[in-house]
Amino acid sequence: MPIKQTRYVDIASAVIGASSVPMRKLTGRLFSTNPKIPAGKVLEFASGQIDALLGSDSPEARFARQYFSYVSPAPVSKPKELQIAAYEPIGRTPAIYGSKAAVLDELKALVDGTFTVTIGSVMKTFTDIDLSKATSYADIASAVQAKLNAEKAPQFANAYLTFNAMDSAFVLNGGVQEKAEINVTYSVLADAMGLSSGNRSAGNAAQSPLEAFIAAEKISDSFGSATFLTDMALPQAVELAEYVAGENVKYQLHVSVTAEKAEDWSAALVGTASTGLNLKTDEHVFVQALPMAIMAATDYDRNNATTNYMYRQFGVTFPSQISADLDADRFDKLRVNYYGETAVAGSQIRFYQRGFLCGSSSNPLDMSVHANEQWLKAHITQQWFSLLMATRGIPANKDGEARAMTIIAGAVTKALNNGTILPGKTLTDVQKLAVSDASGDDLAWHDVQDKGYWYNTQVVEQTGASGQPEYVMKYVLIYGKGDWVRKVEGSHNLV
Repeated sequence: MPIKQTRYVDIASAVIGASSVPMRKLTGRLFSTNPKIPAGKVLEFASGQIDALLGSDSPEARFARQYFSYVSPAPVSKPKELQIAAYEPIGRTPAIYGSKAAVLDELKALVDGTFTVTIGSVMKTFTDIDLSKATSYADIASAVQAKLNAEKAPQFANAYLTFNAMDSAFVLNGGVQEKAEINVTYSVLADAMGLSSGNRSAGNAAQSPLEAFIAAEKISDSFGSATFLTDMALPQAVELAEYVAGENVKYQLHVSVTAEKAEDWSAALVGTASTGLNLKTDEHVFVQALPMAIMAATDYDRNNATTNYMYRQFGVTFPSQISADLDADRFDKLRVNYYGETAVAGSQIRFYQRGFLCGSSSNPLDMSVHANEQWLKAHITQQWFSLLMATRGIPANKDGEARAMTIIAGAVTKALNNGTILPGKTLTDVQKLAVSDASGDDLAWHDVQDKGYWYNTQVVEQTGASGQPEYVMKYVLIYGKGDWVRKVEGSHNLV
């Protein structure tokens, strides 16, 4: 073998400057108590897929059809996916939802079947299972369940096995509501019953909405808005909303509120940021699906992508919730959003109103402005991580500050193009002073008013958690938020 050429010429190859950090999605996330949604996972569905898994009459499928019906104004776009995570207010036993079972005669032919089940850390193997005398699928389930129930371990002693005739599938449930995985090892019997290839759902103890939200967030924080299909108590909603507000414009939480309880819920939540109150008038319609769909459909890579959440419509026939001025005035004051109806030229027009979130004057209250800031934070975070990981780093000098300015400039340009940043807004005197305070520059408000933005970077030294000096890149970005006109008032003067 000749001497390797790398002894003389040795060349290393790699892609440089590649983005190594994914971008957070602003998809909607639905929390469901349906047992087919496995605990410890966040599932993603495209249009039509939820009907196939959970049934077209399920609340999740109804929500999804309303959610996916939305199509944005030009530039046209629509939601690409909907996430579903588990919520267990009363706990859940570990379960396996089997695939389609073999025909009964094939199962009856098994006279010495073997069945191995693992629940949590306990594995049990059952042998000599004789199904020859079974006359129905229920008999099959009873014969196997009897083997499991003969064990002393509670998960097995209280386990139950049923047959779902609608799906032609067996369902195996453990006996205790606790956090535990479940698995059935392949065997001829397990395969024939469809349990070795079914959908596994881990058990879980009872959760509060906040616990379910945090558990799903630990799995993935790549979503933009969330809602619960199951009614929750007001104290539970308050603690969940406070947690979301503490995440500082990272998510929007959409809560359903009935007309009878609107005053109580508004009083408890109106000052809590990032929470949207949505009127609930029917068990089968979900008006909160619309703002969640609008956010998920907004393609921030396009020019003029942002949109006013008010005046948007579902792509399906959605019933009017409010059609009288007195009711509209009532819910507007309570900051409860609804699907309202008006009449133009003899035609009834329904659309979402008014697109506001709860919170104080220091919080983004317009759903569109809030969503835009969610995107901008996610985008610029991705850019910072990519700079830190895909290059040699940020020098703690003027060159480092210049690199940081490049990152911010790129994000600002994109935000100007998609409508997140709005130039040409007339600032009030108070806003001018606030810009001067935030920037340390008495003339910075001119840039914000005319160009739409002002930013600056600075490398500072501070003591880190280890007690050693560390350098930190600090930046300030001030921009004109993308507000929207919600009403037109005219004055016709005839001479």
